[in-house]
Amino acid sequence: MLIRFAPWIFVLLWSTGYIGMKAAAPFAEPMTFLSLRFLLVVAILLLSLPVLRIPMLHWRDAARAAFIGAFLHGIYLGGIMYAIKHGMPAGVAALVISLQPIVTAVCSGALLGIRINGWHWAGLSIGILGAGLVLSPRLDLGGAALPVETLVAACVGLAAITFATLYQKASASHLDLRASLLPQYAGAALITGLYALAFESRVVVWNMQLGLALAWLVVGLSIGAISLLLLLLRENAAWRISTLFYLIPPVTAVIAWLLFDEQLAWIQLFGMAVVMTAVIVVRPVSRPQTE
Repeated sequence: MLIRFAPWIFVLLWSTGYIGMKAAAPFAEPMTFLSLRFLLVVAILLLSLPVLRIPMLHWRDAARAAFIGAFLHGIYLGGIMYAIKHGMPAGVAALVISLQPIVTAVCSGALLGIRINGWHWAGLSIGILGAGLVLSPRLDLGGAALPVETLVAACVGLAAITFATLYQKASASHLDLRASLLPQYAGAALITGLYALAFESRVVVWNMQLGLALAWLVVGLSIGAISLLLLLLRENAAWRISTLFYLIPPVTAVIAWLLFDEQLAWIQLFGMAVVMTAVIVVRPVSRPQTE
């Protein structure tokens, strides 16, 4: 039952991440905020060890998990939050990340030897089209081009989550999911903390909005969504999981409409239907016996 509904729960949780980062961005620098977030997650996981009886990983496996966490959490989220902080609209950031399935599919074929047939490529292409339609009314940049560094930061985030997804599937899918979380977030906290110490002022303006955003991103995203992502990676091929990211832009648009009364245009509703079509095309009818 959990596996059946996990993809849709994951999409819902992950979609709120852009809203949470947008809410927090005015009050803290990206790596400073992410360091606080990851350290809180590490503290929660440490306190839960005796209660949940989570096994400890061998030091080699723990190091591998920390390496994955540095990319999956630290560099990916750091790049996206940096881009949002420095002028990139959240919708544009979501659109950049929606390119991940194409990158993952190409890399899966080249690096993991996974065969991608014509239907899969059609679904991936349709998904990109649908995501663009959903986000097209939100791409008003005020007549000014985005700074180059924001585009570079978003692309770095895209590359980081793609690499982490493939590496997790190829080399670390055997690791205990619960035991992997602690070293992952420790690795993420280390890399964001070092960056914050070296390049940021580490000033945080505390208020209710920042506190609520931090609390949700810690519990709902860092623990809930990431646990589901790792579970899905263990049960499915990496490129299939990446197709779920097509749903994130339209779901984010719906959440923004519910919370902020942002109206959806007809082209956005049509784009959502296109995205769902792409997911149906790419999603397997049943789980294959072998990958």
